[in-house]
Amino acid sequence: MIKLIDYKDLNLNQRSAANWSNGPLLVLAGPDSGKTEVLALSIANLLKENPKASVLGLTYTDTAAAEMRERVEQRYGKSTWRVRLQTFNQFAAQTLRQHGSHIGLRSNFLILNSHEDRIMILDRVLQNLPNISDPDFPDDPNNLLRLIDRLFTDSYSGNGKFSILPTTPSWIQPLFNGYCETLINTNRVDFRSLVYLVNRLLIKKPAVAHLTQLTWKQIYVDELQNIDQVEYDLLRLISPERNRQVFFVVDDVQLIYRWNGTHIQRLNNLQRDYRLHTLQFPESIRCPPEIIRIANRLTENNEAKRVSEESMEAFQQSCDSTPMVRCLNFASLKEEAKFIGEDIQKRGLLHEDCAVFGRSNKLLHNTVRELCNIGHEAFLFQKKRALDSPLVSILLEALRLANLPHNRVVLGRLCRAWYQLTGEMIKVTAVDAQAALVGGNFLRAWLNITNHVTAQKDNCLLQIIQNYLLDHLNFRQIINWLKEDECQSFKNQYMLESTEEEINTWLTLDQEIIAEHGINVPLSTYLREFDITSKPSFPKENVIRCMIIHQARRLQFKHVYLIGMAQEIFPSSRALQSDTNSQKLEEERRNCFASITSAQNTLTLTRSEEYFGSPKQPSQFLKEMQLL
Repeated sequence: MIKLIDYKDLNLNQRSAANWSNGPLLVLAGPDSGKTEVLALSIANLLKENPKASVLGLTYTDTAAAEMRERVEQRYGKSTWRVRLQTFNQFAAQTLRQHGSHIGLRSNFLILNSHEDRIMILDRVLQNLPNISDPDFPDDPNNLLRLIDRLFTDSYSGNGKFSILPTTPSWIQPLFNGYCETLINTNRVDFRSLVYLVNRLLIKKPAVAHLTQLTWKQIYVDELQNIDQVEYDLLRLISPERNRQVFFVVDDVQLIYRWNGTHIQRLNNLQRDYRLHTLQFPESIRCPPEIIRIANRLTENNEAKRVSEESMEAFQQSCDSTPMVRCLNFASLKEEAKFIGEDIQKRGLLHEDCAVFGRSNKLLHNTVRELCNIGHEAFLFQKKRALDSPLVSILLEALRLANLPHNRVVLGRLCRAWYQLTGEMIKVTAVDAQAALVGGNFLRAWLNITNHVTAQKDNCLLQIIQNYLLDHLNFRQIINWLKEDECQSFKNQYMLESTEEEINTWLTLDQEIIAEHGINVPLSTYLREFDITSKPSFPKENVIRCMIIHQARRLQFKHVYLIGMAQEIFPSSRALQSDTNSQKLEEERRNCFASITSAQNTLTLTRSEEYFGSPKQPSQFLKEMQLL
């Protein structure tokens, strides 16, 4: 259970925010300043004072949304339907299921959570496009998908010029519109399109927009600094009035070090569109002033103000004689990683107090391997949209096929997962033909064929699908089976290395869904919530956490090791291809700032003279921080 701040311990500005009820409010707050607690307290106070209040709270991660819900329930004393606290994507998916028919989407639309499914949609679009003679047309479908994602993010109208590009190729409009139309015609969406399609719905159907505005009269937005144009457009569609009761929270440090160019313009638009009152919470970055000093030196190369060194909280000094900041050089990545493991051992540090940050998963994979070779427990933190170990995939696709018995896309994924697990090929066309004999039910047809051809006649996996999804629809029993010894024996038989981790992720998400919707949640609702939620991997206790730098924001560890501080590694080669003041290079500096200010006691920056067979110069960031 989250420990709550006592109301009497709030400062004046925090109390003002917690009791705010007078139009639009913007709260600027640094890490550990109590902003999430104050936001939850404000919602709880509103509910207690106004029995008819309806609250929509929007944030960017499932973890943050779950934390908000828990805090509000602790403050308010109970769960209530009058409060919806969720991510932008969750709100979009729920709105589309309720009203998507106005733009051609049926309520049982499928969320594409794999890259292969998106490629399939793109292939359909390209087949219907006229011949394109433009030599600059991307050959790589991955580049086309990245472009489409950017069009969604920047809220491209689908008509005319795309403002991000100096010139807009003639094929962008039919490509983008074709992708949107194919999604709708096949009753599918992907994660990037969710908010965009809701905006299209609210613009096309003002009556739906008006209903949404009436339903949610109080709106809270956490982590506003992460907002993209498409999310800002959604906020304006559901809260258009200048005096609307809206409560925006901005991480002040990330505001300083992330927002520039279009982000600053978006903040200006916010101040233009709402009669904002602004409150600022004191900064509370829990790391030594020495680290703040080198962080300030780094960001002097960006257009940003410095962090006040007088506002730092007291921090716990390291228990050993290690300097607060170290910069070390090694001959190879292997030696770099080996040093980290030996240093943690030598200093007697607890694993949970340590974190290793790197610019890429490739760097971190090598580091995890070396740490484990020395005898440490190390964990590579990853977040993905889909669980993809074969056993877990089979069970999830079986659940989806039980919910959508005639969906060929889900059937194809189920056949692929079975092949990955067993090496046995079940053809979609064969299942399609068999389905005609069993009432059109793809799952029943797949089971009939698989039971017939499988080499292991007593396959328990097929048996539980038969028992709990066909003979009886009791999907809770499937989830219970994941906890049993029989499941463990099945995993051991197939030597599935990633399955244990993904099962733990599934069971953790299962608890969150039950907490929100109850133990009797319908399968359709369960899958909807499961598919829209990101799938972070959950480490065991007492392990060294290794993660890419983008995941370091807002996290705090006593001892931080930042590896790969070499040119073309961090900053990346892509960021260096532009001018030194480019947005990409400035974003790299902000990521570096977030990483180094995650350290509460000590910070160790390391680099190798070569990476993956290529010699590298020291990172320019080390020079900018005056560490070289």
